[in-house]
Amino acid sequence: MPRDPLAWLPLLRHWTHCLGEGLEAIAAMGDLAALPELNLAALLPGGRGWMDVQRSLRHDPEAAFRLLYYGLALRGLEALPPPEQLVSPDSEEPPLISVLIPVHNHWPITLNALRSLVAMANDCRFEVIVADDASSDATQQLGRQLPWLRIWRSEHNQGFLDTCNGAAELARGELLLLLNNDVLVGDHCLDRLADTFDRYPEAGVVGAASWSADGRPQEVGGIVWADGQVWNHGRNALPEQGFALAYERECDYVSGCALAIRRELWQQLGGFDRLYCPAYCEDTDLCLRVRQAGRAVWVQPAARVLHLEGLSHSRSTEQGLKTHQVRNLAQLKQQWQPTLDTEQPPAGHPWLLAADDRRLLGRPLVLLLQPSAEAIANCRQQGYGVLALGESPQADVVSLPLGWRDLERWLLEQLPEAGGPEVLLVGAPEGAAGALATRLQQARPKWQLIARATGLTPQPGGIRLPALPGWDRQDLRVLASSIGLHGDGWLETPSRLVIQLLGEGERADSLRLGLYLPEEGLQAGDRTELIQLDMAAETISQELKPGLNPVVV
Repeated sequence: MPRDPLAWLPLLRHWTHCLGEGLEAIAAMGDLAALPELNLAALLPGGRGWMDVQRSLRHDPEAAFRLLYYGLALRGLEALPPPEQLVSPDSEEPPLISVLIPVHNHWPITLNALRSLVAMANDCRFEVIVADDASSDATQQLGRQLPWLRIWRSEHNQGFLDTCNGAAELARGELLLLLNNDVLVGDHCLDRLADTFDRYPEAGVVGAASWSADGRPQEVGGIVWADGQVWNHGRNALPEQGFALAYERECDYVSGCALAIRRELWQQLGGFDRLYCPAYCEDTDLCLRVRQAGRAVWVQPAARVLHLEGLSHSRSTEQGLKTHQVRNLAQLKQQWQPTLDTEQPPAGHPWLLAADDRRLLGRPLVLLLQPSAEAIANCRQQGYGVLALGESPQADVVSLPLGWRDLERWLLEQLPEAGGPEVLLVGAPEGAAGALATRLQQARPKWQLIARATGLTPQPGGIRLPALPGWDRQDLRVLASSIGLHGDGWLETPSRLVIQLLGEGERADSLRLGLYLPEEGLQAGDRTELIQLDMAAETISQELKPGLNPVVV
């Protein structure tokens, strides 16, 4: 009896459906009970034992998923039908999205990514470009087996970055979606990315949320800290904290495993910067350049991919492409030092604020007791960041679940009393939200209760970064980064201090600073640039001595 060429389709539709549904469904991707008609013996060649394996895996969903994921390779490099909304290579119709998949060998992984594009629910028109970076395995045969693909091929192995830059020249879509080959794409992922671009015209980049095979989030937007480290926001977050990841927002960067960018902006910026060849940190640098060009970087948590991280390359920084990660992080810090000093949050800052630094970081915050679109708009017009107690009417506002028993403790951790933002409670203190507001006020007596959002005092424009703990000047922010300056550390040389005056800074005739240096490691006659006054085009340098150094600006 001939093998069914589409026997894999129900399984892939189950996977893409789970990804499209979200948190609870993703954890059930390997639940074989959800696929009562699945017949491993018919799906995978290899003998009569598959039915016994299927029974044994009934209570081990993660292992079941991985077995099926890899087991599909036993079917060989087989033909797949084109996705329903595919724009064929010979069509004159321009697609909305050009999906670009860079690959180097590992054809079974690439084929599974393509299977997910075939199986997923999707309404927008797209094309698929496989960028073959000198593969030596059956990847070379993909173009013959799948004539609906567009193939770009390099005859020598040049690395991820150059492969993406070269293949992107073939793209015809308004949007370019860079997609790793070790991913599965969820239902309506492409639709939700495109919709985000439509609703936020200022967006230059929109990233999907990536999840791990164990059902935990891997990244929902990224944070670039002031010390140059980058952080996958939400990585391994607990399920009960999912509400803090589930709202769309601006962020510092999104991972290149599922990064969508307007094609004209990609061309304007020249694609990935070759400074980061062959790979790593090029996605973070691209997003920082997008922001520098006046466009925004958004993450869309409803657009989801499963990223089987490290399948194409080792996870270890001691071998393979990962060896470039450490070097490129140092390069990123050096290249973007002024931005890190003046725009990025200090390491250790509460992640809720740092993950949404365009709207929450450095602003006074409002906790809305009765959230409404009108109240949210009023708060934002007055210069406040917004958190909604209960269900938010807008997708770009975090909804804090009133039923979560640890919400009060979590809020107090994320909005610390020392060095934290000013917080106001807005609305009538009634019901569950009112009871929570009362307890919060008891724990934080400085948090004010205001009846209506229209009664808020307007805040000065612009984003203000948080002060270091211990400073009580309301019109002064001290930002520090580079080597070892922390609230509880030393200022080591060479280092940078950036002083930012807010509001009516001209009222201050001078600033007096006291810098204490330990004797260890300080050489006689060491000099360092202490403060750079950009507005005055003046640089003040002073010889540092062991002990307390008074500095007057």
